[in-house]
Amino acid sequence: MFKPISMFIMISILCSMTITTNHSSSKATETTGTISVVSFDGLGYEDAQRYIGKGIMPNLEKFQQQAAYATDFVTITPSLTAPSHAAMSTGAGPSKTGIVSNHFHSLGEKVKDDQSGFAQTLGATPIWKEARNQGKITATVSFPDSNPDNASAATYAVYSGGTLADSKLHNLKFSVVDDERVEQINAGSVKVEEAVISLDIKKSPAKQLYILRTDEKESKYYMSMDRKDMGEEVSPNNWIAVALNLHNFDSAGFYVKLKRNPENNEELQLFQGTVMGGLYRGPGKFAEEIQSEFGFYPAADEIEAFKNGDITREEYEQVGERFTNWVTDVSFHIKENYRPDLLFYYYSVVDNELHEFLLREPAQPGYQLANVLEKEEYVSWAFGQADRAIGRIKNNQNPEDHVLIVSDHGLEPIHTRLSPNKELEKAGLLVKDQEGNIDASKTKAYAEASGTIAHVYVNLKGREKKGIVKEEEYEQVKKEIVSIFKDKTVFTALSQNPEKVAHPILRWLTSKNEKFNKVYMYPSLSVLSSEKQSEVYPYETIWTEDQEGYAALNNNNSGDVFLSAAPGFIMGKDAKIAVEPTQELGSHGGNPERSTLRPILYGSGPMIPPGEMSERITMTDIAPSVYELLGLRVPDFVEGEVIWSER
Repeated sequence: MFKPISMFIMISILCSMTITTNHSSSKATETTGTISVVSFDGLGYEDAQRYIGKGIMPNLEKFQQQAAYATDFVTITPSLTAPSHAAMSTGAGPSKTGIVSNHFHSLGEKVKDDQSGFAQTLGATPIWKEARNQGKITATVSFPDSNPDNASAATYAVYSGGTLADSKLHNLKFSVVDDERVEQINAGSVKVEEAVISLDIKKSPAKQLYILRTDEKESKYYMSMDRKDMGEEVSPNNWIAVALNLHNFDSAGFYVKLKRNPENNEELQLFQGTVMGGLYRGPGKFAEEIQSEFGFYPAADEIEAFKNGDITREEYEQVGERFTNWVTDVSFHIKENYRPDLLFYYYSVVDNELHEFLLREPAQPGYQLANVLEKEEYVSWAFGQADRAIGRIKNNQNPEDHVLIVSDHGLEPIHTRLSPNKELEKAGLLVKDQEGNIDASKTKAYAEASGTIAHVYVNLKGREKKGIVKEEEYEQVKKEIVSIFKDKTVFTALSQNPEKVAHPILRWLTSKNEKFNKVYMYPSLSVLSSEKQSEVYPYETIWTEDQEGYAALNNNNSGDVFLSAAPGFIMGKDAKIAVEPTQELGSHGGNPERSTLRPILYGSGPMIPPGEMSERITMTDIAPSVYELLGLRVPDFVEGEVIWSER
């Protein structure tokens, strides 16, 4: 049967109602301190043990020695950030939360109109809202799926308002000025020059930043957003915070840095960091206080600027450290001044670094010794940052507090990028116009990819906006989709000794007639094995709604066909080639049972017995366990089980 338009919205509303039941036989004694659930995105169990062993995570090692720690903890399918955090915060899987991917197609929209899994209201009530409904004070800081503009906000919420302008390196061009600012500077006979940069702010009028320079032996610099004001004196090579007053945000701003042009020391450049909006919501003057104490919501990273050479590695790390410290400082401030019963906060530093620099296997592009060592330094820095945050969290824990340190998933090394949409195009199910855009009037199916998974949607007439596939054609189109990916193979040289050589990809099919029209050879020949040739099936999992695994995903946001890649493969939504070397070196989304994708779970507090938790624990067990610690009723939509009362 085809997937019809269902009563998903009504179901979501019903799930959000406070219809609760106890999941445990005895209600837990209510805790008197704060329960903190702290998520370190991408910090997998294997990597945690790896970097503890390397001496990079001493604080986590100490915490593990004193806390309860899970050795068989798995996340949900797909093992992506938005779905996993939705499961963590609700106790329900994607079929109930509706967060089936980081990006997905919503029912009734046009082909290629995608939605962010981080922006939608959850189909099941998150615990910070449900606990609030039951009389508790709750707070969230930077936590995925906790947007306070949605219906399920915590009592106090700090959340990203998104990127308002990308970073940019500006070459400054100065010209002489003679106005009231010269008198403000009190420069006397010294000449004053001005440079102006323009900021194109998303959904806001353009802004200008004015930089003044005195023409003397030791030049002085001043910076302002107001051309009538000389602004504050600033020093080259220091980061400077620039706040903006924008109507739609509780905070907005960016960091800048004056730099010498490395190619011409006489020229001055200004690096303008990512412009961010921030949402600060809570009773009374909470927003004003957070703004006053901590300023605007900063950018989590400047990875593109670093890759482009606009900033140095040292400057890039300073940005990451600043955001990590900011999240910690804000979270501690809320904990100490507002005394929430429940506090959720989140760090992205490990995930950011592993996506870009996880270079560990010979099959990956750029696998050369010097490159591997460099990337390992980058990754080690990120784990060190996470560990320093864990040290602060541990030291901040009061005797009556409970702390859960958790992650959503780990990451695995990637060597090859797949394009499901290119495969659909080659099969004639997806059609593009002369400009290369998808032609919805001729397209029968479209894939929305994220990480190592993709949802494929049939452009069904009556269900999708401008759908063209008739109901009687639906099953046949779905069968065509399955056959495209079921029989897809690539070729690899498999080593008889995988520990020594791994599985380097040599070449693959890229054209309709299955001829080799491109041959890639990587890494260097010295690490390749040619002992035998074998076929690899990159699309490891292909599910439709009549298969058991699909049930956990079955939601109006789900594709008619679900694809999950084999280890080492990532899926690109807009890739121009069906199969090609990856640019992203680390990813996730696939089978959560893989050891590389296993997350971490540590728990500490008076009601949590320390020691190893060797039994199977799933991501949906976090929320009911926190309900138990809070002494609250557990909603009936919760799928997980209480962890500690089971031991």
